[in-house]
Amino acid sequence: MGLPPAPRAGGPQRRELRGSADGATSSGRATVARFRIVPPRTPLPVSATHGSTSLRGVAWPLSAMMLVQAMTTMGVVTVPVLAPAIAAALAVGSSSVGPYQSLAYAGAAVLTLMSGSLVRRHGGVRVNQASVMVSAAGLALTVIGTLPVIALGALLVGMGYGLATPGASHVLARVCPAAHRGLVFSIKQSAVPVGGLLAGVLLPPVAERFGWATAVLLSAALVAVSAAIIQPLREGVDDDRDPAHRVGLGAPGQAVRMVLSTPALRPVALAAFSFAAMQLSLFAFLVTYLVERAGRDLVQAGLVFAAMQAAGVVARVAWGWVSDRLLPARPLLGLLGVGVIVTTLAATAFSPGWSLAALTAVAVAMGLTAVGWNGVYLAEVARVVPLDQVGTATGGVLMFTFAGVAFGPATFGATVALTGSYAAAFLVMDALVLVTVVALLRGRARV
Repeated sequence: MGLPPAPRAGGPQRRELRGSADGATSSGRATVARFRIVPPRTPLPVSATHGSTSLRGVAWPLSAMMLVQAMTTMGVVTVPVLAPAIAAALAVGSSSVGPYQSLAYAGAAVLTLMSGSLVRRHGGVRVNQASVMVSAAGLALTVIGTLPVIALGALLVGMGYGLATPGASHVLARVCPAAHRGLVFSIKQSAVPVGGLLAGVLLPPVAERFGWATAVLLSAALVAVSAAIIQPLREGVDDDRDPAHRVGLGAPGQAVRMVLSTPALRPVALAAFSFAAMQLSLFAFLVTYLVERAGRDLVQAGLVFAAMQAAGVVARVAWGWVSDRLLPARPLLGLLGVGVIVTTLAATAFSPGWSLAALTAVAVAMGLTAVGWNGVYLAEVARVVPLDQVGTATGGVLMFTFAGVAFGPATFGATVALTGSYAAAFLVMDALVLVTVVALLRGRARV
């Protein structure tokens, strides 16, 4: 028996489904009853969790979206993790990883703007499947070993990375009870450092024993297989797809216009830009800063950096819980911005006289603030737009995130080069964060 026709976007069923997610209306209850009449092979009727206060029905889709997030992250960091071995084999400088990352995030920025329209046409699960397959293809191209092909692979890996989050946000917004949205989105985002951890632990030993190409192909295989793992989720979750929806060249502009024309989204997009700029600056320069200005060796600097990352994993989940139970997302993001400024100002005082414990304590504080904000802002995007626009809005805001990723390390590095001062670079980034704090704390958005 085939599935019943998918409800068209904007039709009566679509409006009733959105009502059931936002409130306990009579039409919403009727919608739940109708949407449960599906073939037994459907693993998760989406509306089964709408209006519920339980997280039980969210576990499977959340796990699936976390898997995709971890795998696409693993894909985008595979070449940087293996950069010394790849650079030696190709007789290029290891600094070539910089242009590789720039190409990857350029690809991510372009595809994330298209993703909302793709989600409406094909569904969030299918877009996530496409994201891991595109990423795996980019990794596979890398083993050809010529620089132009590796550059093309970087674009593809980045495109896969850019597709993943808007599709996942759409899926989770449909199945997640509103009371737990911040926690669920933050748990999903905790898969980002998990993907990086997997790449760092698994791939270098494989490269050392079997060669870098084998390690890259292993990564590609792991990334690709996740598409098959999440396939059972599609029938129950992608029932809102609209095959008649056109994906045109205007989709990126539509996503950006939505962000700029929606008062509730503009401060969130500014936060995404400035916080991403600071976060990636810390990722890129903290170890070097600790070695050059705090007098630490590479091993000790690496341990301090790892402490910051570990704190960020814990913080992503904790701040999600706080945004659900104690403090709304906008003021919480504003207070996190204050924390970013305070902790990075403390970091400007690093010197050889600081103990390793003191350096680690500041790094942990930076992890709790500058690394732990991601899930909160994604949940806020899903809260302030209609359900069928979550993918488009998330793609638009993510464009500002990727812009911050490109802007932050480049500006930080240029400031250090021009002034010879890391403190000056931190102050430049803190000024940007301060503007964001003011925008976030001026008042609640009218939704």
